[in-house]
Amino acid sequence: MSKLKIKAENVSKKYTLYAGKRRFVPDFLSSLSKNRDRAPTLDNIWALKNISFELREGEVLGIIGKNGAGKSTLLKILSQITPPTKGRIEIYGHTATLLEVGAGFHPELSGRENVYLNGILLGMKRQEIHQN
Repeated sequence: MSKLKIKAENVSKKYTLYAGKRRFVPDFLSSLSKNRDRAPTLDNIWALKNISFELREGEVLGIIGKNGAGKSTLLKILSQITPPTKGRIEIYGHTATLLEVGAGFHPELSGRENVYLNGILLGMKRQEIHQN
């Protein structure tokens, strides 16, 4: 059996939306000093709810879904950019992130050449890029 690389257990991510007008930093600081309550919450949005999976060495995971389905949120959690609200992620190895479409890709290079270029920029050795 191949080595476990990623384990996700009941991963959930909640975002809270607040009602009311946007506040600028001075207004926000002023409201804190006057002990005003925070704006009332409008709603809690669950971007992810109870996602569980294991990914082993050599396996590929495809993440598909409509806009707003939580794809980027899951990738941000896996990349440790944002923590999950609930659940846990175990990463065995290291992660590198290119979340924006086209970020870091040179249009005159092939896909393989772009992979090597970005791997080197992220500090990976050529052999490591080839293996992964």
